[in-house]
Amino acid sequence: MFLKIFAGAILAVMTIVLTGVYGLTFYVWPTGFNDEKLAVTPEVMQRLRTLQLEHKFDPDVSTFYPGAANEEQRSAAQAVVDSAIQSLIDELPLRPQRSTVLRALKASLAAFDTSESEERDQILVYLTKVMHMCGVESSFELFNVWRYGFPYGWFF
Repeated sequence: MFLKIFAGAILAVMTIVLTGVYGLTFYVWPTGFNDEKLAVTPEVMQRLRTLQLEHKFDPDVSTFYPGAANEEQRSAAQAVVDSAIQSLIDELPLRPQRSTVLRALKASLAAFDTSESEERDQILVYLTKVMHMCGVESSFELFNVWRYGFPYGWFF
């Protein structure tokens, strides 16, 4: 009996580790738990539009980001951030919920397929700004699961 429980526990841990390593955890990570209503004002919408118009992924001294290696990478990364912002501009007035924000960010992150760690980190810098503009204080480990495969915030 003890051996079956131990084997089951080992199997569960191995499954969690493998889904994290292969990035599968991100696709099933929930965005709607403990949902809450957000105060979506015209000022919030204007800040989103202003950020969307910015030229992104140039060198950023404050985050030690060296800038995208070339215009193609910069443009692809900017498209991810801008599509998330556009989704929020379209959806947030209709459904001002935290889950709306996290769902839009998750969809945009899922579309980004480069393995360049600098761009991945800088995308999260921009999406964190977007999240805070909308009044969402935490990604509830969505960003950690996308970036690293695991909800590291649960352990620290």
